Amino acid sequence: MPRFTDRFVASLKAEGTERFEVKDDACKGLAIRVTASRKTFCFRFKRHGKMQRITLGEYPLMTLAQAVIAANRRYADLHEGRNPVAEAQREASEAAVGADELTFNRLADRYVNEYAKPRKKSWKDDEWVLKRAKAEFGPRIVSTITRKELVVFLRGLATTSVRNANKTQASICTMYNWANLEDETIINPLARIPKVGGKEREEDRVLSDGELRAVWPAFVTPPDAVFSVAVGIAVRLIFLTAQRPLQVSGMRLDELIDLDGPAPRWDLPASRMKRPKPHSVPLSIEAVQLIKQALAERLYDDSPYVFPSARGKGDKPIDRHALSQAVRRLRLKLKMAEWSPHDARRSATTWARAMGIPRDTTEALTHHAIVGSGKTYDRYDMQAEKRQAVDAISEYVARALRDSVNRREAA
Repeated sequence: MPRFTDRFVASLKAEGTERFEVKDDACKGLAIRVTASRKTFCFRFKRHGKMQRITLGEYPLMTLAQAVIAANRRYADLHEGRNPVAEAQREASEAAVGADELTFNRLADRYVNEYAKPRKKSWKDDEWVLKRAKAEFGPRIVSTITRKELVVFLRGLATTSVRNANKTQASICTMYNWANLEDETIINPLARIPKVGGKEREEDRVLSDGELRAVWPAFVTPPDAVFSVAVGIAVRLIFLTAQRPLQVSGMRLDELIDLDGPAPRWDLPASRMKRPKPHSVPLSIEAVQLIKQALAERLYDDSPYVFPSARGKGDKPIDRHALSQAVRRLRLKLKMAEWSPHDARRSATTWARAMGIPRDTTEALTHHAIVGSGKTYDRYDMQAEKRQAVDAISEYVARALRDSVNRREAA
């Protein structure tokens, strides 16, 4: 099977009554049917043992790039258990709805499914920030929502998190601009206005030893049911592993290696990483203990996730934003300066450096890109050095907590 290119698709020709179909080697399910009079992109898939086909669009009115996006969307439906035929029919119906009938809910859902999911690794961020906007404007017709209403809504978000307000504004702007490409009657009310939330804090927040001593016991025993025990474990694992909140919240059992052995580790596939390369994280004794505690307290023993969501049946992990909400609630309760789960990752890296761990080791632990010729020639995995780093982080945390105990005893 060939790999589709614009030049290849343009070159396809059929004579007389001839008709043939060519499948793309690069995009799963994408094919093009060719006759003497037309070329039609389609998506081929097997469901319940039967081969089915969905017409995507006619070339050249539909470009190859558009066909790839449409095929990827249908493949995502199939992979996530939805019926691609029903989803295609639903989208066609919704696409016919103009600005005078389209609700904010329907536009937001279309934006996430048709634009964000096929294009953005961070599509869940869009889904999450738009969830609060949907709660505010959901049933409203988009043409009736004013700039003033959106600005007031965003200012309200900014009172608790400037970053969330600005991310929400960015997602809403992108959503309206995307919709306008298809329907010029859908106008972006937030076009050409500065960030309503204002300037975000610098990306340099590191928790002090005093703050660590204040929050750690709260994550062990959540106060007043502010968040679940599982969420408290997940946040502590960010500190102990220096990994991203999304990776920790989505931790899978099949990623955990040798938990009871001498060299336990957490192997993340490229598909779960921001930089599309696999990553191996050594686990300290304390991290292993936390993971085992999380497994013992799961509601669904047969779930593939270490932190299954209580909202499902164990078929999906807790939302990354549950960790952000837990941190926000805790810092408000403790009257702390603003910090986020990602700041826990930065704090852990800083603590490792304070314990004498070299910067190239912390860069390897946090899976940052290698600069220079090393990205081509250096294939050493630095597993031993990364283990020293996670052990150093664990020791730093233990030392800070011991200082707290010693101070209470001295008093």
